[in-house]
Amino acid sequence: DQFKPSAPPPTTSGLQSPLALFAKRPTAPTPPATPVSTTPTPAKPAVGIADMRHQMAINRLKTMTPQELKQLGENDKKAFFEALLPAAIESEKTFGVPAEVTLAQAALESGWAESPIGGYNIFGIKGSGPAGTVSVRTHEFYNGKRVNISDNFAKYNNFYEATQRHGKLFHNGYYDKAVTQYAKDRNATRFIDNIHGIYATDPKYSQKIKAIINDFGLDDMVNRTAMV
Repeated sequence: DQFKPSAPPPTTSGLQSPLALFAKRPTAPTPPATPVSTTPTPAKPAVGIADMRHQMAINRLKTMTPQELKQLGENDKKAFFEALLPAAIESEKTFGVPAEVTLAQAALESGWAESPIGGYNIFGIKGSGPAGTVSVRTHEFYNGKRVNISDNFAKYNNFYEATQRHGKLFHNGYYDKAVTQYAKDRNATRFIDNIHGIYATDPKYSQKIKAIINDFGLDDMVNRTAMV
């Protein structure tokens, strides 16, 4: 007869039965799945190439010297306008002044940067600026006659600053009609008519500004940027 033990053999502490090695290990309970949101996460807007170029051009204008802009005015009129274009666009977006008007005024008032007052005042703005003031011999028209005078003009630290101050000037109370009308109809020609006799005393001022805009295609130059 086979020997049948009446009791299981003693086990050594720490050792398992060999069969236990093949037993299924207990499975840990599966944690509940995290619910997936169906609401899409808004993506951060990508910075476009056009925006990057625009900002680079603004930074370049902030460091441009009067001599550099003067050379553009003498040798490449299109490049002259393109250098100032980013600042003119910023001015329209902030102050509602047509960018093409800003560009034309810069060319006319400074003689294509031939003689910017105080170095950077290309708009003939009187008074005091961030860099102080300077007295300049100039001329005005009184009763249709040209008269030479001396007057104080604003000084600026760079061309971008000058362009921004030019835009701000149109909110001093004298140009409300022009700014309000342009906000409604986006008509730069009407804007020019509405500042005639206010911005400058030259009886042919509006005619000269319109001629520069038309001769150099400034409307198209601004519109191609698709930024205003």
